[in-house]
Amino acid sequence: MLFKWSLLFRSLPFAILVLLLKLIATEVFSFEGLLELSEIAIFMTSGIFLLGFMLAGTLSDYKESERVPGEIACILEALEETAVMLSVKAGYSVQHARQEVFILGNNIVECFHKRIKTSELHERLYKFNQLIIDLDHAGAAATIVGSRLMGELSNLRRLLTRANVISRTGFLATGYALLELVLLILAILFICAKFKNLLAQVVITAFITLLYTYMYQLIRDIDDPFEYHHRTPSNGATEVSLFPLQEYLERAEKRLDLEERPTPQV
Repeated sequence: MLFKWSLLFRSLPFAILVLLLKLIATEVFSFEGLLELSEIAIFMTSGIFLLGFMLAGTLSDYKESERVPGEIACILEALEETAVMLSVKAGYSVQHARQEVFILGNNIVECFHKRIKTSELHERLYKFNQLIIDLDHAGAAATIVGSRLMGELSNLRRLLTRANVISRTGFLATGYALLELVLLILAILFICAKFKNLLAQVVITAFITLLYTYMYQLIRDIDDPFEYHHRTPSNGATEVSLFPLQEYLERAEKRLDLEERPTPQV
């Protein structure tokens, strides 16, 4: 899988650019440099503190986001089991109940992959209420319908809203601005630095610049753990895995197939 290397590939151009500028300055213009490497080390240390601060801030939301797909899968399965139980008791169509939950789960995955809008997903959540109303009219236990189904639907809506907020809200734009400024100044300092030999110049300039750029890209990616590509079901380098939700949909589809369900129209 190349996804784990994607951040490295995205970071390489900037590191290569800085290295080329350094080589042009030294080899073409015979610029020996103005600063010792030890003088730059102080600035590099301050940059590490900023990277750590930004990484810690984004990781808190990321760790919370890791639980979201599993919790959504659990809620959907609970909705399905409860709806099936009530359907059996009330003489309602079990197949239709399973189908409604399955369609809702598919819509959630589609929304995560940006194939449908968030507003369309919330419209589907609203339409799911019709199943609850139908079960109530069919004579299902009102207490279970009200407390269990409506409660789980409310929890599902809360989780989806939280995921949407995390995805659309960046962590401290001012922090990113400062971090970008640090990267730019660091690149300039390396171009102006003195090195004892060409090998040290190439290795240190390329490696340190690549490291800082990579960490910047990593923090940017972690800041939106639900940034899935709409054309592929695969996760990117740092996106939260949707496998609990996808595995639930596989189980739900098998149960529907056993009942010879028609293909749902989403």
